[in-house]
Amino acid sequence: MKGKTVVAAALIAVASLVVAPSLAAPSEAGVRPCTHGYTYAGYASREGAHGVSARIAALTLPSVESGHAAAWIGVGGIRQGPDRVSEWLQAGIAAFPGAGLHLYVEEVSRGEQRRFVDLGRAAPGRRYEVRVVETGRDLWRAYINGRPVGKSAYLPTTGSAWRAVATAESWASGHASCNRYAYRFDGVSIRRTAGWKRLADAERVGAGVTRDPASFSATY
Repeated sequence: MKGKTVVAAALIAVASLVVAPSLAAPSEAGVRPCTHGYTYAGYASREGAHGVSARIAALTLPSVESGHAAAWIGVGGIRQGPDRVSEWLQAGIAAFPGAGLHLYVEEVSRGEQRRFVDLGRAAPGRRYEVRVVETGRDLWRAYINGRPVGKSAYLPTTGSAWRAVATAESWASGHASCNRYAYRFDGVSIRRTAGWKRLADAERVGAGVTRDPASFSATY
């Protein structure tokens, strides 16, 4: 695939597949069989947070035949808002077939239409400082390398603060080879009322992660 127009088309074609997960029961890390559809490899805080931050890097260029392979931090999820409305904000890096590695931000405000923003190419091996923060009551904003990206997201809750998520995510169609990736998350922190703290008490989401939720590798 060549040219900016073709890359943009590739991003739009798979954007609807880049979604926040419902938090599954934790699985043991290790070698996994090839699984199509959605797979995850990361951690979610057990307590609510007012922000999540991490340094994210693709250790090598992911191999993606179909769908995408992403690494992101964020809050919210499918049908996790009041009245089971979908709402989330996530930011990170993602690889697409023929389009390479890109920075992105995606938000769904209170069940509104999803907004996926391609922020340009990312480089394998480079660390990106990514932060998703509550900036006002139920208003959240994403930052990459200290700069605000995308728009603010309106994410009201059902009464408690959002759990923070830091995860790799892959989607591959049933006929394709499984996507392969090696992502690294360092300095994963959450913001509480008293300030920022290292993510320590966390639930594993999916499989294929090392054990320290504040600094972990996610591989498939």
